Amino acid sequence: MTARSAEVPAGVGVAGWTWWVDPPARWLVVPAVGLDDPADVARWEREAVGVVRASLEPEPGPEPDPDPGPEPDSGPELDDAARAGLDRLAADAVANLRAFADGVVPSGSRVLAALGVHGNGPVPVLVAVGVSDPAEPDDGLMAALGATGGEPAAPPNVEHLDLPDGDGVRVVRLDMDEAGTGWMSVAVGRRVEHPDAVVDTVLVWRTVDLFLVATMAELLDELLPAVRVERSAADRGGVS
Repeated sequence: MTARSAEVPAGVGVAGWTWWVDPPARWLVVPAVGLDDPADVARWEREAVGVVRASLEPEPGPEPDPDPGPEPDSGPELDDAARAGLDRLAADAVANLRAFADGVVPSGSRVLAALGVHGNGPVPVLVAVGVSDPAEPDDGLMAALGATGGEPAAPPNVEHLDLPDGDGVRVVRLDMDEAGTGWMSVAVGRRVEHPDAVVDTVLVWRTVDLFLVATMAELLDELLPAVRVERSAADRGGVS
C-alpha cells in the first residue's frame, strides 16, 4: 500500500511542488476524504482492515529445535472469541486512522501508520511538507518540530542529522497536559534549499507510552527519506 498505488494518491501539491510517500515495509499511507477519490478510499479501507488484522496476530513461537525433545510451543492458539476481538480491533483501528487523516486535511498533512510496533495497533504519524521563500529566512522548520517550548525542567532535546539530501533535525520533547499527563513527542525534519525555494519535510509523533519512544525515533528516521518531494511539472522551467 504505497502512495503511488491505486489505494492512495500519487501526490499532494504544495506551492509548485508535489510530494508523496513510498512507505517502507510495515507502514501504511492513510488516504483522506477531500484529497483522494472516494472509491479509492473505500477500497483502501477494505484492504487495510486485513493488513492491520494480520499485524495484530500474536507472534509465533520459537523455531523447532532439531534435537529430539518435547514439541516446542508454536504460539498461542486463538479461539473464536479472540479472533472476533482482533477483527473488531482492526476495523476500529482503520476507522480511527481514517478519521484522523480526514481531520488533518486542512493543515495539509498526511497520516502514516506504523504496524506491529511492540504488539501495538497502528501507530499514527503526521507528515507534512512546506515551501518558503529563501529571500525571507525563517525558523519555520524548528517551530514545526517543537524545538522551542516544552517543560522548563526538561527542555527539548535537539539533534542535527547529516542527511544525503539536506539538513536534518530530530527533536524529542516533553509536554504536560492540564491533567498532569506527560506527553512525549518525537519529530524529525529535513530542509532542502533550492535557488527559488526552501522545502521542509516534517514528521511528528506524540504519545503517553514512553516505552515506544526509542523505537519510534528509529522508525521516523527510516520514514523520512521515503517522503519524496519534486517540483511540479508545470513549474519546473529548468530550475532544480
